[in-house]
Amino acid sequence: MGKGDIKTAKGKRFAGSYGKSRKRKAAAPIVITPKKKKAVAAKPATAKKAAPKAAKAETAPKAAAKIAAAPAVAEGPGRKPKVMKTPRKSGADNLQMIKGVGPKLEGLLNDMGFFHFDQVSAWGADEVSWVDQNLEGFRARVSRDNWVSQATALAAGEKIEFSKRVKKDGT
Repeated sequence: MGKGDIKTAKGKRFAGSYGKSRKRKAAAPIVITPKKKKAVAAKPATAKKAAPKAAKAETAPKAAAKIAAAPAVAEGPGRKPKVMKTPRKSGADNLQMIKGVGPKLEGLLNDMGFFHFDQVSAWGADEVSWVDQNLEGFRARVSRDNWVSQATALAAGEKIEFSKRVKKDGT
């Protein structure tokens, strides 16, 4: 230990000033000043930057074609399909086997009175329109995901690509 070192109760040493306390200087407040932005001259457009814009212009017609090919949201009030109060004795079908139907949407469909694939497969354009408009939070899901054709295949006992990934219990 040096001449000015003092030992604490825990045995640590620190440099002291022979027991005299020193006054500490108050820290100066920190002031943050915003940096000035440098003026940047506009660069002329190069051929490399112009080429991607031209490519985007070519893809615009493709995007418009996709929108035109997508099923339109059914207009008009439609007609309410036939519903059931409860599922048949054999139990409700797992509607989650239809692509686009998850647990929440299956519960909503069951609350509306739809429990079986054959119910969904019997929907015509008016019924699809009504269901599209009355699925709260899932507007146009029926026509967008083409539920009727999927349900028709499932009602006939066929396996569709999406249903192969879904287990019988809905998980």
